[in-house]
Amino acid sequence: MESKNIIIRYLVATLGLFLVALGVALSIKANLGTAPLSCPAYVLNLEYPSVSVGTFIFIVNMVYMIVQILLLRSDFKASHLMQIVASILFGYMVDACLWMLSSLSAISFLYKFLLILLASLVTAVGVSLEVKSNAWMLSAEMTVSALSTVTGKRFDTMKIVMDCSIVVISALLAMIFFQNPFGMAAFTNPGDIILARQEGIVIGLGTVILAFLPGFLLRFIQPLTDRFLETAHILK
Repeated sequence: MESKNIIIRYLVATLGLFLVALGVALSIKANLGTAPLSCPAYVLNLEYPSVSVGTFIFIVNMVYMIVQILLLRSDFKASHLMQIVASILFGYMVDACLWMLSSLSAISFLYKFLLILLASLVTAVGVSLEVKSNAWMLSAEMTVSALSTVTGKRFDTMKIVMDCSIVVISALLAMIFFQNPFGMAAFTNPGDIILARQEGIVIGLGTVILAFLPGFLLRFIQPLTDRFLETAHILK
């Protein structure tokens, strides 16, 4: 029974990973700005398009893991290495979702905005499944947890700090590559970025929405997810 429960937990967590990956893909297709922790991978993909977004996500996640090792030192456990498998799986899922959405073309600002809202919703559902399953955990969240442990600060506080730091780093990378902190897009006024009039936007309105809306939605979705999984006897 214990082995069966572990398998179910990892299946539920994998579904959660897929939904988060779908949220990343939707945000990229919307072109309003990606989620903060996906920004570095998308900037690198725009500069080196021969390497997929999913591959860069895996590489960035391994950098996050190195940060964890430096922070936790002897407290970094062998079980934490499972995030390598989760990161590989997540990278493949992001690439698969981008392939599935390859024919999707968001033309109007309203359509793009609705895609960002959908991305926020599926991300929140995915995270709620990850939290409930207590199995896979991505490197970004584990890094936030490590920062929280070392500093003694709340998890949500350190997540905001990490999100902001990653966005700043991504903006610096975009400046180096494209002489533009918002991505590859050319712009002459703020409206070009806010309204997504150009392709290749990494940091924009969507980034702000995805930094806060999934967490807000999670407050309402998590109890529903918990109740559904328990009522359906999927997780005990």
